[in-house]
Amino acid sequence: MDSLGKDFSNDQIDLASLPKYESVVYSSVSSTYLIKMNIQTGIFMLVLFTILGVLWFFQLNQWQTGILLAVVIAAFIFRFWNNYKLLQSLGYAVREKDIVYKRGFIFNKTTIVPFNRVQHVSISRGVWDKILGISNLNIFTAGGSGSDITIPGLDPKMALQLKEALAVKISKDEF
Repeated sequence: MDSLGKDFSNDQIDLASLPKYESVVYSSVSSTYLIKMNIQTGIFMLVLFTILGVLWFFQLNQWQTGILLAVVIAAFIFRFWNNYKLLQSLGYAVREKDIVYKRGFIFNKTTIVPFNRVQHVSISRGVWDKILGISNLNIFTAGGSGSDITIPGLDPKMALQLKEALAVKISKDEF
């Protein structure tokens, strides 16, 4: 039981002296990411309008179709506005010992991952990402089934630069 010896201490930390993640200067993602989100929303909108047209042709009367059409149009106007606001809220920062990622404007979420918890980093690009010239940076930690942070809409050169910088950070023993 005396294996801890005299060297063990567990002093309380002054919470006021901790660094504030809110004061971090965030880098923003590419505005091209807004185009990708709007294309995806537009494709989904076309599918819904097609379904609405088929329903109208087979079952719905004019009043039901008009109400559904108004709801769908209002939902998509909100979705396009949401895409714009979401782009403005996305941000990331690489600090000395961790990476910080924030998103959301109605419901804000900030994720801070210390480098000593990162297992690996990857870059992914879907079809629209390749067409629009953007990339996603995925940061994985131990124990998760998926990435803990996915930073979308990065310039491919920036994504590669961040990936290599993070790989160097996580390979070092000093944090």
